[in-house]
Amino acid sequence: MPKLTVPVLGYVAAALVATYLVLIVVTVSMAAWQTNLAMEVHETEADIARLEARYYDMVAQIDQTNPESLGLTKPGRVMYASTQTAPSVTLR
Repeated sequence: MPKLTVPVLGYVAAALVATYLVLIVVTVSMAAWQTNLAMEVHETEADIARLEARYYDMVAQIDQTNPESLGLTKPGRVMYASTQTAPSVTLR
């Protein structure tokens, strides 16, 4: 057995233990990061829900408003714009 076998195996074992510890630290930090990210997503969803509720309250308030009180009047007659086909380019 060569003289360097035991020291080389010792260094390899130390490197494997160090790698294992680094991977444990990375796993724990990624789990913490994912937990924080989930909390931020939950908070953002709550903010969006509050904005949505406020929006629907404002729309309901506008729907209940009498248009005549805002100075709007009914049109005398209703007219719609006619659709015309847009000119197209042909390969003649």
